[in-house]
Amino acid sequence: MKAENSVILLKLGGGLLTDKNKPFSIREDIVKSAVNQIIDANEKIILIHGGGSFGHPLAKKYNVFDGIDKSIPNQIFGVVETHHSMIRFNSYLIEQFLEMNYPVLSIQTSSIFIKKLNKISLESLDVLETALDLKIMPVLYGDVLFDKKGSFSILSGDEIILKLCESLKSYSISKVVFAMESDGLFKADELGGNNCKLLTECYSSELDDLILADLGQKIDVTGGITSKLAHIKKICKQKIPVQLINGLTEGYIYKSLRNQKINCTNILINE
Repeated sequence: MKAENSVILLKLGGGLLTDKNKPFSIREDIVKSAVNQIIDANEKIILIHGGGSFGHPLAKKYNVFDGIDKSIPNQIFGVVETHHSMIRFNSYLIEQFLEMNYPVLSIQTSSIFIKKLNKISLESLDVLETALDLKIMPVLYGDVLFDKKGSFSILSGDEIILKLCESLKSYSISKVVFAMESDGLFKADELGGNNCKLLTECYSSELDDLILADLGQKIDVTGGITSKLAHIKKICKQKIPVQLINGLTEGYIYKSLRNQKINCTNILINE
């Protein structure tokens, strides 16, 4: 494929953009910094963001992730409330780009993904690919996922990325970037102590043998770092490298998008 048909998938974690301990809170300075770095990088990107303090508390309250449960009062209302909360958060992010005259398009995740026969299906890539053709950045987000069996769950940003890696045909994905609140993956102390070390580089073939340090995780109904690593392994099977970066560090999002050297975790693909 031609270079102009190369695209980066960038995931801005919900815990990076919001304070998960305070429902419906936005870390405005961090959001604005991320937006400015994305604009300055001037790369072809599909942006995905997590639910953070907008999606997770409601999804947990109504147990949306585990599907229909008649014992939970008002659960169906909770499903649509969770979805609407994510739209509110996504709209805030979209507005930050539009105020800078940067062309972005919000794509409602629950309208293009569905679960059927126990598999998540991406029903249409046309909107995504046409937006990219027009130099518009598509923006997707963690959302409610409907099941053809008459139930529902949550589709995380990490799962969205995996499905894009498996499905995108007109564009070649040069890499996937996860912007988080830490520098990347940390290896546990081999001697059993409390020390841990940042894993700066490894090959995809080494992922199964990794023993990660337990740094403690905030509440996350979509699985936290263990789930993320499982998704990363599947992404790497698509021959796509992955980079985990600290989105709180000044300039790191920009430098990652521009392929400049930073202190992070790089997962390379075995030839």
